[in-house]
Amino acid sequence: MESDLHKKLKERAVEYLFNKSCWIACPEVECGAYGRYDVWGIKNDANLMTYGIECKVSVEDFKNNRHKEARLDTACQEEGEFDGWIPANLNYILCPEGLITPEQIHRRYGLLWFNGERLINKKTPLFNEMPDRQKVKIIMKLLASRQNKYPLSNLKPDDSGETN
Repeated sequence: MESDLHKKLKERAVEYLFNKSCWIACPEVECGAYGRYDVWGIKNDANLMTYGIECKVSVEDFKNNRHKEARLDTACQEEGEFDGWIPANLNYILCPEGLITPEQIHRRYGLLWFNGERLINKKTPLFNEMPDRQKVKIIMKLLASRQNKYPLSNLKPDDSGETN
């Protein structure tokens, strides 16, 4: 079961991405071979910059991220062959202040601390090239997952022919 702290970190991560001018910022986004991101977003700029944020509430939870780090490394080192494994241009770990240090963070990830009021950027991530096709695939999975929760078939035309 998800803790209140984890929920709070996800809420703050969504806010953070909207403040970075992302036009999509959603929790629980499936990112292909990489797995699910706690929060994923995309900017409406020339590069369609994408962000992925993993929220961690314990050191043990952080250590469980190692397999994702290995997948990201493989994808970035093997040009073209593993493009579908790159989940975002910029990848972050978000945790309570002091739980994880910048030195513990994998080189491809940035570190954000939550001090109870705001997020503090403690380490900038490496930029990962990500094909536009992969970005579209993630958006399609996002839309499909939301469709299952909020089906559009519930919309019925009213007397004027407009949907409500």
